[in-house]
Amino acid sequence: MFNENYIIKGIISCETGLHIGNSNDNIDIGGSDKPVIRDSINNFPFIPGSSLKGKLRALLELNDFSSSESVKINRGKPSRSIDCVATQIFGIASYKSTIEEKLILKYPTRIIVRDSYPTDKTIETWKKSEDVFGGAELKYENLVDRINANSYLRNIERIPRGSEFNFEIIFSVYEGDNEKNFIEILRSMQLLEDNYLGGSGSRGFGKVKFKEIKIIKRDLDYYREGIIYPKNTLCFDSIYDAYIFFKKGLEGK
Repeated sequence: MFNENYIIKGIISCETGLHIGNSNDNIDIGGSDKPVIRDSINNFPFIPGSSLKGKLRALLELNDFSSSESVKINRGKPSRSIDCVATQIFGIASYKSTIEEKLILKYPTRIIVRDSYPTDKTIETWKKSEDVFGGAELKYENLVDRINANSYLRNIERIPRGSEFNFEIIFSVYEGDNEKNFIEILRSMQLLEDNYLGGSGSRGFGKVKFKEIKIIKRDLDYYREGIIYPKNTLCFDSIYDAYIFFKKGLEGK
């Protein structure tokens, strides 16, 4: 039975250039070899919820022993074991056996990750910059042939450093869920700050930071009666502050 939702809102700040790619079958003259994904309405870049969610799951699976063992058993595919925190949070997309069907009934996904769109301030900054076109810059790179030393120039489109995006993650809690699972989401967000989002992370792209965090608890009173409790809204400067707060609260029980 459903108990409550935790709404995590805030800002994703790009500490370095960010590239989340899109297919480009037709390259325009002077265009990019690797374009970023864009909103089809206003043509500005955005961060797909699938990209953020996938990265959070991957980092959690790498940093949780039972989840990483399940990934190995599943030959590199997402964890499926009932004991894995990653399975309990992210659920199972499909099943081929009666056992996995029971898992789906017990562990539907607990997390929704919305697409993240640029803040108004970021859009204004993009428009004022002479080096930013439609919310992106072109970074040029040299490819050097190790045998004959020939070099080839290519470019990659990326969202410029300093850009900010509004994000929203919804975490659902059901009767019988492990209380620590919500904290694991906050921990995954911390892990992402010391990793990278999108492509070319090993070459300096994709460093992000979560800030201006607001966590709102919405229980059955909210959804049935529209009752809003001020104590259910908490604000934090960083995801680290939020993680420590909820971790101490759990340890105090």
